[in-house]
Amino acid sequence: MHRPPSVFLDANVLKASVDTRLVLVPEPQKIEWGGREFEVDVHRPVFVNQNTKYLAQGNRERFEDTVALRFIAALAKEGRIKLLMHQEVLFELMGLPRATGEGPKFYGAPIENVEGPFEYGRIAFDGTGRDYQYEFLSRVEYPRFKELQRACGAYRGPKKPLHRNQLLDAFHILCAESAAATYFLTLDDSLIRVLTGRWPRKTTVTPITPKRLLISLVCRRPTWLWSIWRERRCLSKSGRKLDAAAQDASREFLA
Repeated sequence: MHRPPSVFLDANVLKASVDTRLVLVPEPQKIEWGGREFEVDVHRPVFVNQNTKYLAQGNRERFEDTVALRFIAALAKEGRIKLLMHQEVLFELMGLPRATGEGPKFYGAPIENVEGPFEYGRIAFDGTGRDYQYEFLSRVEYPRFKELQRACGAYRGPKKPLHRNQLLDAFHILCAESAAATYFLTLDDSLIRVLTGRWPRKTTVTPITPKRLLISLVCRRPTWLWSIWRERRCLSKSGRKLDAAAQDASREFLA
């Protein structure tokens, strides 16, 4: 039986999938009351897409990566690929700004929460603001994890603290290896370069951006284009324009 390719999701990918956030934009309006004229702010509901910042920066390639996430989710909904995630990815996501929005996580695609390479328990949050995730991971003594820390750039010397972002990258890669994932989906170009830049390979999973993953999957299986076409049609019917920074949401908000 054919086993679908498995894709481990990085936290930055999950954040980028939040392309529909509802915000209330104040608009000044003049009203008359008791024979006097006042200016007040009336808040209009608007859907915003935080990923259009890449268009403003002239980085269309990265914007297309964020659009590709919708089609990757569509393939997962049809069982053509398998999405994976570890709980530490979710904990990292919860600490990122603007990481939640309208609709289900990753467009409602099924995501399997995988076990890590070893069992452990730790404090997640307690309201004090302590970075328990970093404190725990920096104390983990696991040989393969140590190797990946060096490969990802977290290790900066015996007397220097581990770099937080690269430390998380190393652990996510470790979890992806433990789950025998085919791909590690990320928007971190520097991580991809350090893991694939030299031979021999530093990991058994393939770090890849969303657009390149989509192209790779469709080139191998051209019939999967129908899944992408169906998702494009649904998006067109919804009236959502992903390249628009803001769209009026009055109809949805008042429905």
